[in-house]
Order: sequence, then structure tokens, then C-alpha cells
Amino acid sequence: MKPAARPLVISPRYQGLDQLTKRVRLAERLGVDQVWLEQQPDQRDALLTAAAYLEAAPSITVGTAVLPVYARHPVAMAQAAATIDELYPGRFVLGIGYSHKFVNEYVLGLSQGKPIGVMREYTAIVTGLLNTGEIGFEGEHFTAHAQYTGGRGAVPLHLAALRPQMIRLAVQMTDGIVIWLASPRYIRERIMPVIREACAEFGKDPDSFSVVTILPSYTGDNEADQIAGWEKSAASYRMLPYYRHVLDAFGKPDPREFALIGSRAQVRERLAEFRELGCVPVPSPMPGSEEEFVQTVEAVYGDA
Repeated sequence: MKPAARPLVISPRYQGLDQLTKRVRLAERLGVDQVWLEQQPDQRDALLTAAAYLEAAPSITVGTAVLPVYARHPVAMAQAAATIDELYPGRFVLGIGYSHKFVNEYVLGLSQGKPIGVMREYTAIVTGLLNTGEIGFEGEHFTAHAQYTGGRGAVPLHLAALRPQMIRLAVQMTDGIVIWLASPRYIRERIMPVIREACAEFGKDPDSFSVVTILPSYTGDNEADQIAGWEKSAASYRMLPYYRHVLDAFGKPDPREFALIGSRAQVRERLAEFRELGCVPVPSPMPGSEEEFVQTVEAVYGDA
């Protein structure tokens, strides 16, 4: 799959599906070439929504950032990804993640295993079935004896990863990572060195390993309200251990370190900073009107 030049998040959580697909078509007209979307416990299914996005905008690619693995057996995950790829060849990126105890145990009612072991087995089953059309696997966490007889293509796979062991696993077994709520300093000091070391160990070109970095973004007249909204959201994410570690890694977090908020010049300067680190920064327009959405997209991608 050709690397995206103008990726964007269009979150399924804020609008109805008709409005979302309208916004995807609008983003396509504004030059966006890739759209990412997340899966929250209380919102519509992200895989089905991804298919709707792909249907709505024929020139874009779509990625999930990310699907929690305990919500789908790895065989079902691979079948769904392969089916979407057959419907929209070469246009789908599968992003998966371990998620959190609240989701895995409280929402889904499952007993979660140790993250690295779970993700290693899950990834092995998904990639095995996607790549060869069959899998025979018996592990501590997952078992799979399955075949897939539909069409198959190369579906890029990304893992949610913020800590060294998960990053190493992603380098070893997948095409990239997806990160959220990480500042440039955290990426520079805690993520990129691990990627370089792991690529050397596993014989990969670090330039070919994708580091998708989701960044809340806003340019408009309600900047103070959006910063307050980011702080409220960050406070809720701090309740989750993985994100608390990242948010508190270097003292009290500054919203502007974690987001693209400000004037056109300010957001482009910050976007360039993330790119210079070797990331694929993906602006995620914060909730607002269509006019604010357009203004934000044009600020990060419009003609200078």
C-alpha cells in the first residue's frame, strides 16, 4: 500500500452514519487520502463503519486505530479484514490492540491474559490466516484450526504500542504501530530508539516501519474550549494505566505538546515536528461544526 500523504481521523463517535460518510466525502474533496477511525466500547462497530467509509470515498484508504482484540476471536478478525480487502482491494489497514482491563473484563466479561503473550498469539493467528489462508495454532490464550477460502490480498497490520515490549513485538510481527496521547519528547526518547534497536535485531528497515501518531487537531475561534475539552479527555484517559504512564512521563502535560491546536502556522509547525521524528502524524479534528472541520483540515493540508 502506498504511504498516505494526507491522513486524517474521522471518529465514529460524534455523529450519525449519514453525517460521517458525508464528512468522509468532504475530506476526500479536500485532498485527504487516508482515514482512520477508532473503536470505543459504546459506539458503532468500527469495521462496519470502515466499510461504509471505503464505499463513500473511492480514492481513500481506511485504517482502524484500533480494534480491541478480545472483542473478536483472531479467526473472526482475519476473516473480516480479508473480506473488506476483497471488497476494497488494497485500501484497508487493520489496526488492533490489547485494550484495557475495563474493556476486557468489565465490558466484555472476559479474563484477560498478559498483554505480550496475548498479542503475540493473536497476531500470529491473524497474520497466518491472512497470509496463507489457513492456520493451525494452539496457544495459552488462543486456539485456531481454520481456513479462509475467500480472496486474499496483503492487508497491512498495525499494533497499538506505547511500551518497549509491545513495540518490539510489533516490529517483529507487523507493519507498524499506532500511538495516541504521546508527546514529541515521549516519541523521541521512549519510542523511536526501541524501534531502531528492534529493526536492527529483526532485520527490518526502520524507514519502512510505520509509526502512526493520532493527534487531536483544531484551528478556529473556540481554541480555549477545545483545550479545555482535551484536558477533560486526558483526565479520563489518565484512569487507564498505559495512558497515565505516557501522560505523566515528563511532568504535567501541556495540551499543545499532544495536539495540533492553534493557528495554521502553529499546527503546521507542530505537524512538521512529528514528521521529523519519523512519524506519520494523523490529525484528528476535534468535535465541531462542518465549517470548523474544513478550517482545521485546510490548516494542516491546504495550500500554504
